[in-house]
Amino acid sequence: MNEMPPPPIPPHQEDARTQAVITIGHFLEGLGEPGWRGVLLRWLGQYDGLETYLYPEDDPVLAVRDLLARYVDLLEPADPAQLAADLSALPFCRFRAKRDGEKWEPLVESFSAFCRGATVEVWESEHPYPRREVLRIGLLTQFCAAQMRERRG
Repeated sequence: MNEMPPPPIPPHQEDARTQAVITIGHFLEGLGEPGWRGVLLRWLGQYDGLETYLYPEDDPVLAVRDLLARYVDLLEPADPAQLAADLSALPFCRFRAKRDGEKWEPLVESFSAFCRGATVEVWESEHPYPRREVLRIGLLTQFCAAQMRERRG
């Protein structure tokens, strides 16, 4: 197994990722769903580093930004259940990884922590992992918890 980390992403993609994080926040404000911001940033943090193994169009941060842009274009409020379903269907959710026979568990460990500076084997599976329903319910649960914390002050 190669112990060298993968090459960094190109500077223009890194700039696009940085801007996308800001844009995600703006889109959520515009959709009247700022409570999603922390949930999405924590969730995207689990995939941080995966972008170095993917084509730019599969980059998790850019994919979430683009999904939210479609919501903004519709000029409709974001239904939390539909948003969670759409998020769990994004292509990057189908990417899996393993290192020394150990498989990456996105809900347990971030991708960057899993890599531990080593190159890992990454592939696209036919279905999201964990299952789409598990991702959807997990995102909705985190969103509801964030809403409850916000209401308590």
